[in-house]
Amino acid sequence: MSEQIKINYDKMPEFIASVFHVFNKINDKSNNQNNQKLKMIALLILNYVKYIEKEFNVDLNILTQKEIINLIPIFEYISYNNIELYDFSKIDVSDVDITKKKDLERFVLTHVYYITQKT
Repeated sequence: MSEQIKINYDKMPEFIASVFHVFNKINDKSNNQNNQKLKMIALLILNYVKYIEKEFNVDLNILTQKEIINLIPIFEYISYNNIELYDFSKIDVSDVDITKKKDLERFVLTHVYYITQKT
């Protein structure tokens, strides 16, 4: 991800923590179900979290696992940045340009959204 996220969203630590907690839940579920597809989605989310953790200087090591995840910062972030989530029922391979940071972020946050709404 060569581009940087330039955002004045004032709840970045909360957003990063929420996405990280979603990763933990998905990762645990993928391990319990031995689901490789879910594991790949979890790793995609983790890579995104590690990228923004560095960019916004948030230390994930101080976070503790949460039973209930606060999804509000995720929804606020998506709204604040006018991120239009993908429709996975209509997505085409050409819709996501992996060289563009915004496309990758949109792809990751779409997964986060869909997964958190299913469970």
